[in-house]
Amino acid sequence: MTGLGGVRLGVDFGTSNTVAVVADGDGRVRPLLFGASPLLPSAVFAGPDGVLTGSDAERAGLGAPAGLELNPKRRIDDGTVWLGEEEHAVADLIAAVLGRVGDEAARVGGGTLAEVVLTHPAGWAARRLGVLASAAERAGLGPVRLLPEPVAAAAYYVDVLGEELAPGRCLLVYDLGAGTFDVAVVRRTDDGFAVVSADGLGDVGGLDIDAAVVEHARRAGGSGEAWGRLDWPQTADDLRARHLLWQDARAAKEQLTRRPGAEVRVPLVEAAAHLSREEFEALVRPLLERTVAWTVRVLREARVPREQVAGVFLVGGSSRIPLVATLLHRALRIAPTALDHPELVVAEGSLHAPAALRTPAVPAGVAATEALTGVAATEAPAGAAATEALAGAAATEAPAERPAAVAVTAAGAETEDAGPQWPADVTAEPGTGTGGATPAAGELAHAVQPGKTPKAAAGPAVLAALAVLLVVVAVLVAVLPDRDQTPEDRTSERLVGELKLGASPQDMAFSLDDKKLVVAVGETAELWDVAGRQRIGQPFTGHGGGTYGGRVNAVAFSPDGDTFATASQDGTVRLWSMRTNAQVGQPLVNRPDINPNDDWRYSVEFNAGGTRLLSAGLRGTAVWEVASRARITRVDGGPWDATFNAAGDRIATGDEASLATMWLVPGGGQFGRAFAGHSRASNVSSNVFAVTFNRDGTLLATAGGDGTVRLWDVASQTQSGEPIAVREAEDVAFTADGQYLATAGAEGARLWRVSDHQPVLGPLDSSEGYGAEKLAFSHDGRVLAVAQSGGFHVFLWDVSAV
Repeated sequence: MTGLGGVRLGVDFGTSNTVAVVADGDGRVRPLLFGASPLLPSAVFAGPDGVLTGSDAERAGLGAPAGLELNPKRRIDDGTVWLGEEEHAVADLIAAVLGRVGDEAARVGGGTLAEVVLTHPAGWAARRLGVLASAAERAGLGPVRLLPEPVAAAAYYVDVLGEELAPGRCLLVYDLGAGTFDVAVVRRTDDGFAVVSADGLGDVGGLDIDAAVVEHARRAGGSGEAWGRLDWPQTADDLRARHLLWQDARAAKEQLTRRPGAEVRVPLVEAAAHLSREEFEALVRPLLERTVAWTVRVLREARVPREQVAGVFLVGGSSRIPLVATLLHRALRIAPTALDHPELVVAEGSLHAPAALRTPAVPAGVAATEALTGVAATEAPAGAAATEALAGAAATEAPAERPAAVAVTAAGAETEDAGPQWPADVTAEPGTGTGGATPAAGELAHAVQPGKTPKAAAGPAVLAALAVLLVVVAVLVAVLPDRDQTPEDRTSERLVGELKLGASPQDMAFSLDDKKLVVAVGETAELWDVAGRQRIGQPFTGHGGGTYGGRVNAVAFSPDGDTFATASQDGTVRLWSMRTNAQVGQPLVNRPDINPNDDWRYSVEFNAGGTRLLSAGLRGTAVWEVASRARITRVDGGPWDATFNAAGDRIATGDEASLATMWLVPGGGQFGRAFAGHSRASNVSSNVFAVTFNRDGTLLATAGGDGTVRLWDVASQTQSGEPIAVREAEDVAFTADGQYLATAGAEGARLWRVSDHQPVLGPLDSSEGYGAEKLAFSHDGRVLAVAQSGGFHVFLWDVSAV
């Protein structure tokens, strides 16, 4: 299948899912899609009609589970597997998955593949690599090149993200996939990358997190006969019900990375269990803490000092859970780099790794040690049996579910004073070793001793001519307008800044002079210089200590130019001074008669004069006088958001019953009837997540869980115009003049004309499809700050010339 021309193919064959990307001749890289998804389930099904793969295999297995193997990668040491009525070689099962990928790549590339790179765990030695290479040959991929997964991730970090990794410095690759957890330390060399140490946990992954979600649903929905059928299905209907349950648990897990709540529907029980993000984090924290402890263990045993670690890179689909970055940041004191689609990193990175690191798949007639060092220059005929060439290689490997530890270090005993000073408060669990032998150094020589990349043969004159041509083209591109480009096509030109955070931002607000931005990050508030894109001083700390921690959910600046407020899930609202860098007075509490941990605060806002402060939360919305700190109003409205009108004598709240309600301040009496219009199809869609008035208080905007944003005429309390469709709407904000409305949702931020509800700008999204969660306009109306949904960035957009 490989040959001259065509596309280059990179494949990440995973325990639960397989991901592949192709690169065209012009260098354009894109993921292969399987049924509109870049994730191909690695499952195989053997039946009377042959071997099925992907979701086809999963569906077939519902009716005949004996023929289904969900995780063929975990069976790589077994040689053969009994499926249905026949015994199948594991290499054939893996070949079926790789063949499906190859066929799709060939279709996209016009029939030929110029190169195929296949990644593998860093701890795999000769025998497993032989099975993988043999499977690739049986799949018709021809001579493939093998590459350790963390090396592919490091290549992505450097070449795609453009992050600096100087020779001699290391990158920590934290890979939390669906089936396993792997961590590796990769050092940059003069010629490429070297795996210094690698280890993993075979019993921690996305599937284990899904199991925790299912267990939560069980506790919420009882343990009767229906759960017995879900646990031990004996009929096709019960199998389908179990499949739907776990599918919904996975969807809820993914939704909770960007939303405050989700539902898990339980078939047969015919009920739905609600799961908040806080409950979810409490469920998965023990699992994630194990991965963090294992990460620290690997760093310590590799004897890599902190000053040599240039970055921490999160890959694998489950690494997008915000708590992952939070725990790693606390343990390592290094802010991790996280992406919107971490499951694509290894496959795409494999095409960026130096060619010398992509070793031939052990061609026939070449000694195994020669092939594994990357020295051999010839490749195998398509029909060569790689396993024969690997005969005699070291056969002792760790179980497939738990990668063997790899530590390439100088020989000799370790000394106490030579080790790096990693945190002592995070330790690996006793008795959780990998249980497998460490592969010999020679088995990893392809990663540790890369060959040299051939240098270009072009002469000086040719290079000079090309340089001149490139300069001319660049100038023409810069000065000539693109007549076919629309305003939406040029949204990327409006990105004027990016703040890289150590955890997911929950909210942000501009100071009165627009020179500073306060951002809610974890249990702290961080102050950033807008022009310099740099954090100012240390984070403001004080929240926390509750049963569920003290994540700061909202921030707001006072018009006095010095004070800002924070609202936390610890149930308190706190005031802070930029001048003194300290908390001002005691925390404000909505309900002194209850435990503050039961009254999470979700929003905070000053009125126009800065004399009053409100906060919405689980136990209603409170309004305080700032000077006296006296609570003057408390209403049952909320919990998600609340906002002052222009005069400060009324507030509007976003409620859980598809309603927005106005209330009098002080007093707390309801003003008029509720604004009803958002649908109530489920617990999530019945929430009104955000409310805001325009500057003169004549219009109210609401963002609902039903995927719509609605405008309301305050005087008549009726809806103004048709709803604006915003998938997974999270936030809304008016421009200062009230002519435009910004919305945040799954497709990023957009600007809409208020007069006719038509889009005028967007989507503003530099997060590769991860969407937007919070918005904040600068006071001069020139900049819109957008918090990435579930990510670790705040993007600053120029909206001055809409």
